[in-house]
Order: sequence, then C-alpha cells, then structure tokens
Amino acid sequence: MKKAIMSLGLVLLVTSCELKVNTKPTEKENKEMKQNIPFPLETKFTKEYLVANFWKCNYSTAGEGFAYWVILPNNVKPTKLEPELMKEVGLTNIGIYNTIDKSAYIEVWVAYETITTPTQPMDWLTHKIKITGETILHQNIINTTSGNKYLDVLTSKTIANGENVISRFTVLKSSSNYFIIKATCNEKDYISLSETLLHIVSTWGLKK
Repeated sequence: MKKAIMSLGLVLLVTSCELKVNTKPTEKENKEMKQNIPFPLETKFTKEYLVANFWKCNYSTAGEGFAYWVILPNNVKPTKLEPELMKEVGLTNIGIYNTIDKSAYIEVWVAYETITTPTQPMDWLTHKIKITGETILHQNIINTTSGNKYLDVLTSKTIANGENVISRFTVLKSSSNYFIIKATCNEKDYISLSETLLHIVSTWGLKK
C-alpha cells in the first residue's frame, strides 16, 4: 500500500503505470461518499500535542523565490527535495515527504507553477485537480481582502491496486508563482488522520 501511494508522486503523475482510469461513480455513490468522509475546518490539537508530535520543515533547495515552510508530523520526513518538472500537469515538484515508520501512511507533496496570465488561485487549483481526474468530495473557498480566492479541497482517487486514497489540497500565490500542497493517505486511515492532514495543509507558508 505504501509503495502504491508513493508511486503516485501524490497522484499527480497522470501517466504513471501505477494509475488506472477511474470508473465514474454514480450521483448516489458520490453523495454517499461525501456524507461518510468528514471535512474538518479546525483541529482539536492542544499546544502540548503539537509541540510533542510535529516539526517545522524549512525548504530552500529550489532557491530563494521558492522557499517555504511546513509543519509536519515527526514521522513524516523528506524523501525528494530537488526540483523536478512534471510536464503532464505543468508543475515543478519541490518536495515530497513520507511516513518513515509503520504508522498509517501519509505522503505530502509541494509543487509550483509560474504563469504570466493573472488567475484566481482557486481556479488554478481546480484546474490542476481536474487534470489528475480526482473526485472532489468537499471544498472550502477562502476570500481575502485583496480580492483573491483561495481553495481548501478534499479529493478521492482510486489507485492501481484498487484502493482509494484521500487527499487534501490548499494553494498559495506569490507574484506570478502559484504553489500547491497536497497531503494524502489511504481512505481506510482517513478518519483517524483527517485533522492531521488539515493541520499540514493549513500550517505552511512562503518565505519572504
């Protein structure tokens, strides 16, 4: 299972041999799935729990303009940090992080794209998710005083071994650079990890 999720490059390499074409779920199946999968908007973690169980990753391998920080569980460590272009989705990978012990598996992925045409961050993220063929289960639109609209979204996708993975995305924008973070786990582990995934994708930022 861990290898199956890891091989996805967080499910964004759409031509990977690990992927298969999804059978489109019925409207009833989509509704039932959404009802059964929670979409927390806040965590119940205490300060003491966070200090004991999370660490801060500071990334700068891709250069100053692409530096970021992210808060990760103690057992999730970097496995790939060198920038790598993924032409299929028009993104450059700048960080893959994986669970390193026998705990329920989590993969975190960070990437960016530089575009010259001004685009709402939420529209940009929605387009990337559409390319990957993932099913959107829940989403939360975040409006800012600057007029930008950001998106926090939960998706589902079936991988090659027939298992479903659940992913949570958010997006950040700096000038003409659009950044995405994605935290993924197996569907059977999602209930117990839902707040952890939320904490990962909601506690990250770009270095100025």
